[in-house]
Amino acid sequence: MEKISLKAPAKINLYLKILSERPDGFHELETLMQAIDLYDDITLSPADEIEFSCDDSRLPVDFTNLAVRAAIQLRDKYYFPGVKIHLSKKIPYGSGLGGGSSDAAFVIRGIVNLYQMKIPGTELLSIAASIGSDVSFFLSNGQALARGRGEIIEPVNMPLNYHVIVIMPPVFISTAQIYKLLKNSLTSTNANILLNKKLDDQRFMRLSERFTNDLEHVVLSQAPELSVLRRYLSDAGCFFCSMSGSGSAFYGLFSNSNAKLNNEEELEKQGYRIYRARPVLMPLI
Repeated sequence: MEKISLKAPAKINLYLKILSERPDGFHELETLMQAIDLYDDITLSPADEIEFSCDDSRLPVDFTNLAVRAAIQLRDKYYFPGVKIHLSKKIPYGSGLGGGSSDAAFVIRGIVNLYQMKIPGTELLSIAASIGSDVSFFLSNGQALARGRGEIIEPVNMPLNYHVIVIMPPVFISTAQIYKLLKNSLTSTNANILLNKKLDDQRFMRLSERFTNDLEHVVLSQAPELSVLRRYLSDAGCFFCSMSGSGSAFYGLFSNSNAKLNNEEELEKQGYRIYRARPVLMPLI
C-alpha cells in the first residue's frame, strides 16, 4: 500500500468526574465521551524512518507530539520500517476536544492498516494507554465510558440524532495547571449514571440534566470571561451545554439543526471560532 488517508475526529466529554489523585501523579476519573465530525486529516505513507510534518507550526514535531510518540512506541513493540506522517490540523489546539489523542490513535490505526499488521486489540489498547489518557477512547467505536485515567473503556449505546455547536475562545488553558488547582476540590464519588442499556432520545436528554464537568469551575476561576459562553449556547436553545475536557472549548447540544448563536458574527470578530458538528461512530480496530 503506497499511501493511506484518515480522518481523526474530535470528542466531547458529556460528563467528567475527577475522583481522586493517584499515586502515579495522574487522576482517577470517570467520563462519558462522544466522537464528533470535526476532523484532523492524516496522511501516512511507507518510509525508512518515522517522519512527521504538519500545517500548524505551533505543534511540536518531536517525541512530545503524541502522533510521533504513537508511531515510535508501536514500532518499538511491533517492528515496521518507518512511516511518513502528514497532519492537516482542523481540531483546535488546547481546546479539550482531544485532537492530539485522536491523531495518536489514528496513526496507530493507519500504520496497522498500511503494513497489514496483525496485532490483538488488547495490545493496541495497552500501547494507547501508555501514550495518553484519551488515546484509548479513539480506538473505540466513538462513544464510551472511560475510567481509570481514561484507559479503561466501556462501550455504551447513545443516540446520534442531535447537533453540536462548539465555541473555541481565543484563550489557552494549561491542563497541568487546572489539575494542580483541582486538588482541594475532588468529588470522590462516581457519577452513578446508568448507561448499561441503549439510550433513546428522551432518556438521553433526561440524563443530560445530571451531566457535569468537574474541571469547569476550576477553569472559570482562572478565566471567568468564559462563563458567558454557557449563556450564549443556552440562549440559542441547547438542551445541554458544558465545557469539554479541561477546556477551553464549550459546546451545546441541540435538537434543532438550524440553531444559531445570536452574537455569532461578533464572537468571530473577537477571535472566537464556531464549529458545527454531529456525533459520529468510528470503526473498531
